Amino acid sequence: MEIQLIAKTPNYLKTCWTAARTCYSADSPIELLAEEKSEADMLRLLERIMTSKHLSVVEHCSMTFAVKGVSRTLLAQYSRHRIGVSLSVQSQRYVSEQSEKQADGIFAHVVPETIREKEAAYVRYMETMQVIQKAYDDLLAIGVAKQDARFVLPGAACTNFVTTLNLRSFMDVYEKRVTTPGAQWEIRNMMLKMRDLLVEEEPWLARYIVKPEVR
Repeated sequence: MEIQLIAKTPNYLKTCWTAARTCYSADSPIELLAEEKSEADMLRLLERIMTSKHLSVVEHCSMTFAVKGVSRTLLAQYSRHRIGVSLSVQSQRYVSEQSEKQADGIFAHVVPETIREKEAAYVRYMETMQVIQKAYDDLLAIGVAKQDARFVLPGAACTNFVTTLNLRSFMDVYEKRVTTPGAQWEIRNMMLKMRDLLVEEEPWLARYIVKPEVR
């Protein structure tokens, strides 16, 4: 799994502060944005906003991630989050998964650690991947279109996507997929990586998007 933060709203703190002050000020947001406010002043207001859950103001901040090498199983889970989440996914209709695409002759796939750490399970798993690869290649050789041959590919098959979220939506997905008990490991790891990339750019968010071990 590889993730890059490729775009974001500049200066989340000033953007959120301006949106919050607009709700209660006689001044226009343009005038508020021009004010010279210290980080401490803006953080004091945002603390009240976050505590009161007046989170509409953080919807004005967006982030875009490029994601590589995650499973279709993860994609199925992530795509259930629909509000404030945009998604552009590599298509199996148009991108072939023929054996020559990968050096080892098998389509890119994710192996769960619970399978990798058990030799017998791993051997069986890889045998299954090889059988699926042959079936896919054979279907294409027979003349079946990629869009139909892909039906044999498993949830383990890798995909790539670009996703954009607003900050409120990110916090919601993070809560459900990281801090909620029972969240599956792969999507949890993805959200943690995204969180770290975002906090690197906006350190003030660390106290509001908290890693589980820090809670």
